[in-house]
Amino acid sequence: MFIPHTRRLIDAVTMHEAQGVHIESVPDNPVINNLDSLLADIYLRFIALRADDFKLYYKIFDSIFSAIHRNMKEVDPYFNRYSSTAQPAGSHYDGLRIKKPDEFDMDIVIGLPINMKEDRFIPSNSDIVLEPSNYAYVKLKMGKQFQNLPNRDEWEINKTAYKWKDENNYLLRSKFSDWFKSVVYRALNKFECYGNYRLVTVDNVPYVIRTSESGPAITLKITNITGFKMDVDLVPALRFPEERWPVTSDYRDITADCSVGSYGWMVVYNFKQTLRFIKKLRDAQGMDEIASYYIKTLFFWEVVERKSEPRFWNKPPSELFIIMVKRLHRAMANRNIPYFWNKQYNLIEGVASNILAGYANKLQRLVNILDDPTKYKMVAEYLLTDDEYEAYKPKLYPRQFAIYNI
Repeated sequence: MFIPHTRRLIDAVTMHEAQGVHIESVPDNPVINNLDSLLADIYLRFIALRADDFKLYYKIFDSIFSAIHRNMKEVDPYFNRYSSTAQPAGSHYDGLRIKKPDEFDMDIVIGLPINMKEDRFIPSNSDIVLEPSNYAYVKLKMGKQFQNLPNRDEWEINKTAYKWKDENNYLLRSKFSDWFKSVVYRALNKFECYGNYRLVTVDNVPYVIRTSESGPAITLKITNITGFKMDVDLVPALRFPEERWPVTSDYRDITADCSVGSYGWMVVYNFKQTLRFIKKLRDAQGMDEIASYYIKTLFFWEVVERKSEPRFWNKPPSELFIIMVKRLHRAMANRNIPYFWNKQYNLIEGVASNILAGYANKLQRLVNILDDPTKYKMVAEYLLTDDEYEAYKPKLYPRQFAIYNI
């Protein structure tokens, strides 16, 4: 999928958000008397990252990824020459990770041995031509400079990229992805063997690395004998100059006001906090077909549509939560989440209609509760799993449980 750099819509998290909360900040006897206080308490207990977890997971991630990335450069001359950047992506980088920091996404930016800019005078003569394909994808047509790689310097290195094109000079994602995965596997082979898997030691603790694949990504599944688990998605990417956007008039322009930072810190915090609650709702209700990116897209649309309301994101958390639950419900009922950069593409068009109807029914019951402020405590049943809710009942209904314990 062709996706512009959207992170300007969500500024960097504060140090408190990024590194988690300390267990002592969670009150033993919370005062819960409205939806705002309920949401605040649920956030501390069931959503916020723990400071100790953050330190542990990040240290292991940093140690293992750095070793693998170093090995990737050693095993492949093209990767060593053209891998320009390894940048964090996904919910962890955006400061939207919930519960545990046990999933990391890394975009590995790979360069091409050509000029990525467009020929302003004759676009079709560019070294690489972007041709629209469906509503969210592009085809990459390789120009004369790429076709002439066998006659240029550094052919022994550049022939790797030359193999990615087909007979019509289109770069094939399958060949690009297969090459990238081969680099990862060769890098892993430099580690010690543990049966059919690889072993890496961090602070004298051994961690086993298994792998799985999904689309162009390869996932490192890192575990140890204590039950520690962490997934790291490695995704190859090509970066184009921003001047090459939009591909066609169907796509949204990247405007100067895309930076949410211009709206102030409170806007950023409330935006993120509400998004975390919706993600927790998604998880607790088993709405597995709704990816985090889809939820984030709903929030992007809300930002755009509320542009004339500069103080919208300063509303109390409860009001924002209600608004976004209803927005999610409408999306499920209408079976449509338009891709932010091209609204003609429906992100959930591939999800079975009966599954979306089931999600809509669940959300409708929650909407009915939210429409009655006196039922605010019932919201916990939707934000928490069954086990979490049972554990939370004594905090939610302290008098009732005090009577039972007499």
